[in-house]
Amino acid sequence: MDKKMYLKALFVMLLVVLPLSLGFTQNKSEKIWITTILKEKFLDKEGNPLTGKGVVVGDVDSGIDIFHPMFFFADGGEFNWIDVDKDGKFSPGIDAVDFNKNGKAGVDEILQFLEIKNNTYTLISTKKNMYEPDMDFLYMDVNGNEIRDYGEKNGFTERDATYGEQLFISLDKNKNNKLDVNEKLVALKTSKVKAIREKNGNIRRRGLDLIKAEPDSIGHGTGVCGIICGGHCGVQKLHGFAPDAEIVMANIKYDYTPRFVRNFPDMLKFLRNENINILLFEDGEWMWEFMDGSTEEEQLSDEMARDGITVVGGAGNLADGNMHIKDNIKAGQEYTYVFTSPKEAEGKKNDGSFVSFLWTQPDNFITFKVTDPDGKTTKELKSGSKFFNNGNYNIFYQREVSPRGTVMFKFGFSEVDSGAVDGKWKITVKPEKDVTIDGFIVDVTQSWSGSTRWIGNKITSEGTVTFPSTSDSIIAVGAYTVNYEWPGFGALNDLCSYSGVGYNISGKMGTDICAPGHTTFTSATNFEYSIFSGTSAAAPHVVGTVALMLQYDPTLTHGQIRRILWQTASTDSFTGTVPNTNWGYGKLNPEAALKYIIKK
Repeated sequence: MDKKMYLKALFVMLLVVLPLSLGFTQNKSEKIWITTILKEKFLDKEGNPLTGKGVVVGDVDSGIDIFHPMFFFADGGEFNWIDVDKDGKFSPGIDAVDFNKNGKAGVDEILQFLEIKNNTYTLISTKKNMYEPDMDFLYMDVNGNEIRDYGEKNGFTERDATYGEQLFISLDKNKNNKLDVNEKLVALKTSKVKAIREKNGNIRRRGLDLIKAEPDSIGHGTGVCGIICGGHCGVQKLHGFAPDAEIVMANIKYDYTPRFVRNFPDMLKFLRNENINILLFEDGEWMWEFMDGSTEEEQLSDEMARDGITVVGGAGNLADGNMHIKDNIKAGQEYTYVFTSPKEAEGKKNDGSFVSFLWTQPDNFITFKVTDPDGKTTKELKSGSKFFNNGNYNIFYQREVSPRGTVMFKFGFSEVDSGAVDGKWKITVKPEKDVTIDGFIVDVTQSWSGSTRWIGNKITSEGTVTFPSTSDSIIAVGAYTVNYEWPGFGALNDLCSYSGVGYNISGKMGTDICAPGHTTFTSATNFEYSIFSGTSAAAPHVVGTVALMLQYDPTLTHGQIRRILWQTASTDSFTGTVPNTNWGYGKLNPEAALKYIIKK
């Protein structure tokens, strides 16, 4: 299995690029479901199609590929094309677009096509080396090199439409998936991306310097945005819910040790100042986090929700990673929990493991003892903060209490000579009073898969919804499997095995609603389409639905939208009676949500 399947890279993600030989299966009674395309057409109050027009989404994520054709509006005008060789069909490199509208084919108007690589395997059938209007794009090959040139490296500037050689889509009027004589072309022009806050804090803006934006090095944000607003309705076979919505990105910077993301407040303030309508968190954290709604970033997201911004986040992919334990422990008794750390994980030396225990009685002082892989045990640790040497290992600990009274006892483990924290570790706890504790673990890989993991019978998926989707207001979205079953990840239409479940430590039901999250399809970097999975794929389904709702009724508040999504969610034999702590209120039903607001 490709390591990208589980590499957290600190995102709420599962970006799947897997070989066909892995052996997924499809329920033969089901057709492939492109989950971002509604089963019905909806119009706004003026009779225009609901496409997200006028809605701005703020995405806290890895970035976006601003050069992907799916992220340009079709606002460059309509043009005829010229059948230069008079053969009645489109011939790349010969036929031309009448861009200057003089009725002649200029040498700088010759058309080539940009074939979007299909990494969805057999899920979306494409023909290689053949222009297909529902999957590919045309461009004017101005210099005749048969390569689409774009970006500053090829001499283009912010003023150039599509930041490169002009892109076009075809209006396939007869729906035969060919460019026929007399069918029109529409030029793409303006980026759907309004602004990007880069990892270092620089801000790039459309019309000023967006062309200079840093790339989406992981590809996660590009996949998310494809689900929300990629492509063009009625043109591409695969497009997002709200192709006319706009995007503002806040690119996440990660640190090597916890807290892994320390600048959430800066990103949220930037997005709020950009007048976004929807805020999407595409990150899931659990290490050295209180996860009780008390942090500055959680409070800021609550404030934004009160101000009318709809706040959405993935529930996280932590449920089956063996990185969470829960136990009811009795006063004065000792309990020992064991975890193992590998020497190497995710292709890197594992030189740091981290643990945090949470409980909700600040006057209950639990004592901790750590036994390292060499069998050397620390003295009792109860309060305060300290960094000390324990034989061949360095240990850091600190006891903290959140503004809401959640206690965190956190640890950091490393080897004295910067070696690996390889081996079996034991943590022994003894409480003063009876209490329920939650124990979380991770290492420097920050992987959902749990390369460093607990062992024993206290491992549970209950309570695995991750921060910042633990805020009071956020609409936390779980994931279920569609299209193809992948061994070990959940049956078709059932909850994904990794999707966070249970109550938050604050007592809030962790997941609000679930959406398609495993084997969905979207845009990918380097001019590709791909499979995209995880609660990171589920959350933008909710965002896309909300964008359509807000186009129809911009006065809807966060609270109203949340209740509508709850009330219109679907139930079946998998969800059971709702609400419950696995599914929340059930499966997202975009059509029902839209009908609700249209009829009200």
